[in-house]
Amino acid sequence: MELPVWHFVGIGSGLIIGIVSVLHVFVAQFAVGGGIYLVWMERKAYRDGTPEILQWLERHTHFFLLLTMVFGGLSGVGIWFTMSVVNPGATSMLIHNFVFFWAAEWGLFLLEVVSLLVYYYTYPWSRSGRMSPETHMRIGIVYACAGFLSLVLINGIITFMLTPGQGLATGNVWLGFFNPTYWPSVVVRLGICLILAGMFALFTAPRIASAEARHVAVRVSGLWIILPFFLLLGGSVWYFMALPPDRQEAVLSRTSDIHPFLITYGWMLPVVFLAGVVAFVRAERLRKPLSIVILCSGLLLVGSFEWVRETARRPWVAEGYMYSNGMSIAQDARAKAEGIASVSDWVRTLDAVESGSLKLEAPLADGLSKGSMLFALQCNVCHGLGGPRIDIIPRVRRLTRYGLEAQLQGQGTRLGYMPPFAGNLADRQVLADYLERMGAQRQIIPSPEAQ
Repeated sequence: MELPVWHFVGIGSGLIIGIVSVLHVFVAQFAVGGGIYLVWMERKAYRDGTPEILQWLERHTHFFLLLTMVFGGLSGVGIWFTMSVVNPGATSMLIHNFVFFWAAEWGLFLLEVVSLLVYYYTYPWSRSGRMSPETHMRIGIVYACAGFLSLVLINGIITFMLTPGQGLATGNVWLGFFNPTYWPSVVVRLGICLILAGMFALFTAPRIASAEARHVAVRVSGLWIILPFFLLLGGSVWYFMALPPDRQEAVLSRTSDIHPFLITYGWMLPVVFLAGVVAFVRAERLRKPLSIVILCSGLLLVGSFEWVRETARRPWVAEGYMYSNGMSIAQDARAKAEGIASVSDWVRTLDAVESGSLKLEAPLADGLSKGSMLFALQCNVCHGLGGPRIDIIPRVRRLTRYGLEAQLQGQGTRLGYMPPFAGNLADRQVLADYLERMGAQRQIIPSPEAQ
């Protein structure tokens, strides 16, 4: 709460993190599955004696390198940047609890970069005889192993946020890492990684000149969608069953922030399977537009899964430790007893300015008030003002002034999916006044840190 926070008041901070994360995860999971696909397909090409497949694999590796290392790397940095400016408290918590896991993952990422570059630039050597195919494939195996190990490391941290298990109670980082949903999540993500490998191969396979080689590449890539689908399906059921009852209830809730994405995930499962079947059965019919549609279905599959998983955590960043607004349980208790200013320098400074005990050289930005500050600190991670994601304006317009106070008081108890309001009665009245004004004026007030 003491760190500078960038609030996207109009659209909600959570939507920004969601967009960046989904795009990164989509490419990052392709990086894992694609590494396995490249080595497996190269071995098959040498075994079958199909040089046309090897030529395509070299071009596909170039595409793979640019997409995963450039876009994937930049979007990975983008996640860290977005997390650190939108929810610095949660970012700090994850780093401090899993610092050596992050260090290991960054080391593995460096190994991925080096091994993939060597793998790509030695492709001509392996095809010309300057390097044996076995040596070249061993380099690819190094990359594939590093990518998979990166996945299992990050998976433990992500699943800890949803189901920390005994990790928080005991302080044992290994119990937090190998939490109740760790292994189901590994199965789900491995299935998605392999499916994406097949989908992206279908994207580049239509450019193979030889009709026979193209037919083989498309059919094999279709199988890479069909077979891992059963891994994904079984893992999804296992994942849901491993969730605690309250998290299962959250997943199945019919609220607007999770139900449409759960329905999308349910629809995308058969769509993805049928895409693999079509590629396998009608390989000669595959054209670039269809491959793009198949890739879009993969993006929807990944995006809906990630959105449901993230939303199911509500109201927590890490259950039992920190709420989704970045407020820890200890800070929440202190804010209730002493007021929000006791845990937020931003509010404390604003109080001092408004009381006259602190003089500023320049006037406060238009729209900056204690009410807007409380909204930014406690609500904006989920809600926007007039934006596309969980717009708070129509919600507050349905309530009276006393209804707003009752709503805030009921957070965390009657409304269990929302963090409890952190503050005393006076703070609650200030925020209720602000929300009532916003509902009446139907205007967007600039965020305090954006001025």
